[in-house]
Amino acid sequence: MFTSTPGKRFRAIVIGAGVTGLTLSLALTKAKIEHVILERGDVAPHQGSSIGIHPHGCRVLDQLGCLEAVEELCVPMKQFVNRLPNGRVLTSSDFFDFIVERNGYNFLNVERRAFLQATFECFPDKSVIKTHRRVIDIVESEDGIKVVLADGTEEYGDIVIGCDGVNSIVRQAMWANAEKTIPGHITLKEKRSMAPTPLGLGTRDMTCVHEHGYSFLFLSQPDQIYFFVFSKLPKPIRWPDNQRWTDEDAENVADGVKDHPVSDSLLFGELWRTRIRGQLVSVEEGIFEHWHFGRMVLAGDAAHKVTPNFALGGNTGIESISVLTNELHRLVQMSQNSKPKKQAITETFQRYQTRRLPRVRKAHFASWFITRLQAFDGIIMRCMAQWIVPLLVGDKMIAQGLGYLVKDAPKLDFIPLESRQAVLVSNLSVTMKAVIIKETGTAALADIKEQSMRPDYVRVKTVAVALNPTDFHHTDGAGPVGAILGCDLSGIVEEQQLEDGAFAEYAMIKDGHLAKIPEGMSFEDTASMGAGVTTVGQALYHNLKLPWPEKPTKTPFPILVYGGSTATGTLAMQYAKL
Repeated sequence: MFTSTPGKRFRAIVIGAGVTGLTLSLALTKAKIEHVILERGDVAPHQGSSIGIHPHGCRVLDQLGCLEAVEELCVPMKQFVNRLPNGRVLTSSDFFDFIVERNGYNFLNVERRAFLQATFECFPDKSVIKTHRRVIDIVESEDGIKVVLADGTEEYGDIVIGCDGVNSIVRQAMWANAEKTIPGHITLKEKRSMAPTPLGLGTRDMTCVHEHGYSFLFLSQPDQIYFFVFSKLPKPIRWPDNQRWTDEDAENVADGVKDHPVSDSLLFGELWRTRIRGQLVSVEEGIFEHWHFGRMVLAGDAAHKVTPNFALGGNTGIESISVLTNELHRLVQMSQNSKPKKQAITETFQRYQTRRLPRVRKAHFASWFITRLQAFDGIIMRCMAQWIVPLLVGDKMIAQGLGYLVKDAPKLDFIPLESRQAVLVSNLSVTMKAVIIKETGTAALADIKEQSMRPDYVRVKTVAVALNPTDFHHTDGAGPVGAILGCDLSGIVEEQQLEDGAFAEYAMIKDGHLAKIPEGMSFEDTASMGAGVTTVGQALYHNLKLPWPEKPTKTPFPILVYGGSTATGTLAMQYAKL
């Protein structure tokens, strides 16, 4: 038995200093959460190709204060070109101009190593990153967690966050701990659910060359071209197997496609011969069912991995660290001067996973679809790539679809939005989902237009709602058709104001009708209090004129609470006792 850091602040141990780990560290620093990063190698190794940052990823980088440094590494992208197997242009458009017009931020294409270095240079205190620290064991107790390193040293903390990629050692330790505690909790099916996918270029353009069973992707900058060749494996590779590819393997694959046209005047072999570096890697995809157990939690590729064709991998990791940091910031704020209990940590991790899963699934499907579309994976995908998408959809509609994907992307809630960051909110927040009165007697989930701001109201991002009898009474005729249903909710106050009902992604609440969530109460618990507390207060203190709780009666007298077993009846008895 050991404790993390007796008498000290809540401390997180982050494993991995890649894209997810570095951005998480900057976010934790902004949240004033003590932490350390353990990286087995160097911070910015000469590995990998490029990373694409979508507008919602740029917004978080902007909040963290490192966007300008990253923007200096590249020029804005311009054209999106699709080419047929013979190199002939299928479609060409100003796709990235559509993105900027809609979102306010550019799509950034940066060398991965340069991105990591620029992010690292933005650290106010670089001592939080400890390089060449290989983790060999993680030991958890009721009061803390210990990370044992290969050099014989140990790190102590309250939680461990695994940002160490698809071959995560934190995930392995989490699985082992879960098996000891709850045998069978992590199934073999889940462990094998992430596997490799079985499947003239301009100066600032993205070019996709379609082929049967494989595809090329090129992202160009004035001084470099980043290239990807996606090919289908003979069979899936699943855990616990981990295929390691050699330089000879890479040469063999490149030799097989060296004579393939990638433009009207260029063969792939010409690019390969002049490469700075190139390697063959497995491209995994999948979402694990369990992202946390005990004091360990996963983020980025350790929890969810998408194919890189839509450039959503790094952005999905940035989204996850934003939500995780928001939850940890709230946990530490509510704990004040004491350390959070293990149960509170578990509930925090579960809220993080619950909030992230829907968007991760969307990103996973979008990436899955684009990967197979570009590789002509079957007759349906070929027809869609060659005729349906170019003729009936178009790149402008694809950009609009991407806008809906980044709509409501998470940000760091404790850092105010600046003017350019707000453009993303105003341009993307076009519609929201809400439960409305479709017709008398019928409620339905619908996409509705978000309403404009109103004086003296605040915008709340809904996290939890509660049901009341009045909800179905409104459906049966008490409310007008089209009205948003719901009375009770809990959530996070944001900057703008929207419509009034509770059963929607956002709700507009009149100033003065809000209460701060007390320490130790969850969103779900507080969502169930609103209508009950309000009606009890009106009945006891307004209608019956009972003494206020701060001035109780000196002579007790009886009160009949009819329906005392109901939720509101229970509240009435509790208030009457005051």
